[in-house]
Amino acid sequence: MSQQLKEFFERRDRFARLLGFRIVDMGEGYATVEAEVSEEHLNAADVLHGGFLFSLADYAFAVASNSRNDLSLAINANILFHKGISGGTVTAVAREIQEGKRIAGYSVEIRDGGGTLLATFTGTVYRKGIPLV
Repeated sequence: MSQQLKEFFERRDRFARLLGFRIVDMGEGYATVEAEVSEEHLNAADVLHGGFLFSLADYAFAVASNSRNDLSLAINANILFHKGISGGTVTAVAREIQEGKRIAGYSVEIRDGGGTLLATFTGTVYRKGIPLV
């Protein structure tokens, strides 16, 4: 099922594809997503745009929360930025921290290629009880 869900996200999430996000790994309750930082991803201060980091975390959160093939939609999300960068690879790792039949919680850590923590994200989803694939 993981492969079908991976293909579903890669095909259907047009915004993630536009930003260059790649699913590296996924399984029940977790996902790892990465992206290369390019010039277009920088803000006016020449650091990686916070919206890019939020979107990367949100995508990892979406993949992890839908990993059981049960349509799960965000009802809350928060991010804390720790450090800025201007290039390289960024990786978001999402993990389920609370599993429920209808409500579930997730945490996401975003790190640079050297392992430095850039941002932490938490999110809550509502499970609709509808299969994705």
